[in-house]
Amino acid sequence: MASLTLDDLAGKFQSETFKATLRGTFTKALSFFGSGFMVEAPEDIVDPGQTGKFGNLPQWNVDTSDPDQITTSSTTPINKLTSYKDRFPWMELEKGWGAQELINTVAGRGSDMIEEIAVHIGEYWAYALQKRALNILKGNFATALASSHSTGNTYNGAVISNAGVLAAKYKLGDWHRMLNIILMHSKVHGDAVTNNLITFPAGPVGNNTFVTGNPGQILGLMPFADDDLTATASVYSSFLGGRGSMVYKLRSRPGSAMSNKNVIQTGGIYIELARDAKAAGGTDEIITRVSCMVHTPGVAWADAAPENPTLAQLATGSNWSKVAPDKLIKIAELKTL
Repeated sequence: MASLTLDDLAGKFQSETFKATLRGTFTKALSFFGSGFMVEAPEDIVDPGQTGKFGNLPQWNVDTSDPDQITTSSTTPINKLTSYKDRFPWMELEKGWGAQELINTVAGRGSDMIEEIAVHIGEYWAYALQKRALNILKGNFATALASSHSTGNTYNGAVISNAGVLAAKYKLGDWHRMLNIILMHSKVHGDAVTNNLITFPAGPVGNNTFVTGNPGQILGLMPFADDDLTATASVYSSFLGGRGSMVYKLRSRPGSAMSNKNVIQTGGIYIELARDAKAAGGTDEIITRVSCMVHTPGVAWADAAPENPTLAQLATGSNWSKVAPDKLIKIAELKTL
């Protein structure tokens, strides 16, 4: 393992490579990324150099008051814009592998060894972010969005139907047009196909799917199947949304001056090479760390909620509160068999 160096990893695992891996096709079907349902927060919204255990998305209340009438005797009143706090927690996470074991795992794929390690690390952390997104949605819909953005028990005794999808879309009222994606378990997607909910626009030569590759839509929603959307007591949650219904960010982590020569940062992931000279005749290790946030804009992490939360804490309804107007929370839940 003496041949494995940080330069090897840095040369193959640059930030753009990581981002392409994160947004591309993964070992797990990461529909949250591929659909655009969850996107990276712009740096002017969430600064990657931000410090502290919590952050806030900048949010301003909409001014719907009537404009003032101009008269010969009027004085222009100056109004103040008001904001609300959309709080999120930063999560500090790490994962380590034995370098030799990792290389043996990816060996034989027919590709460059170091490039395969980069792909493995990128896939791992992309899936870790999606897992946190799923638990955040569980927490959001447990209480804060349970009535305003979910169909609840209305359709959970039957398979997916047009009536159920419409009911979920219209949870946002006239802003239903902002919803153009639906994430669902493959079983629910199969039911939608069986029940002819999937519609295809007519193409110039037969079915449009064979002409354009368009997989069809459900009442204007592009479906994405992901089997991580598992059932609870035989009831599946499908989530309607649009681009940026959820956001994520990886931020810079403070490093130790004593170990900087053994650490690189690329694509928001810190990769450290270490060696335990006493174990098994000497063992090389690859340790990865991230400081990340995943968030549904408009549903805030409560002031009393814990720092650096676990998956279970993210899925706890009492840790979340709705702070934005309903129509500005671009997400809805449909519960079906």
